[in-house]
Amino acid sequence: MSGAFGLLTDQHATHFPPDRLVENRARLCSFALHRAGAFAADGVVTEVRWGDGGRRLARQAPDILLGDIRIAVVWDELKRPWFLCPRCQRRCRHLYFDEIACRTCCAGGLDYASRHVHRSTPGVHRIARWRRQLVGLGVDARPFEPLPMNSRSTRVRRLVAKIIAEENALIGHLGGVNRDLHRRARRRGMLPK
Repeated sequence: MSGAFGLLTDQHATHFPPDRLVENRARLCSFALHRAGAFAADGVVTEVRWGDGGRRLARQAPDILLGDIRIAVVWDELKRPWFLCPRCQRRCRHLYFDEIACRTCCAGGLDYASRHVHRSTPGVHRIARWRRQLVGLGVDARPFEPLPMNSRSTRVRRLVAKIIAEENALIGHLGGVNRDLHRRARRRGMLPK
């Protein structure tokens, strides 16, 4: 996985656009509507607002109407309501506004922010997790002390070997990123040649 270093104006920028994140989009949740009583009976009308706009949501059994758009509602064996996406007819919990579609049908597809948390530098979160495991085993994670010869020493030695190998790979990766950034800066005239 490549690192996400560089300028945002770079034509090869690897940052993920915030408008394609699920958390940044207004959405309609079937579970929340059920808790609020929107599926209670025919004729129940609810005002749904997002951004500068809004629409009237009306129950017309077995579906709901969002403005002029009919959205099918299905119920599972646990008596939970689910929407059927108007585009793909897939069962989904959330429909996203502006397009009134599920996560996969929205233009370009939406993604979760948690999938992009550790993308900037590969391997860093693995090293942190292994160091937390060492601390849990009673070993000072930094600097590495002489390892005790007991029943857990094999596991500890394996974790230390993984950390050292991953740190060496990370140093190599960051060295490459540093070389690339210097090359770009020289090419753009930001550094002397």
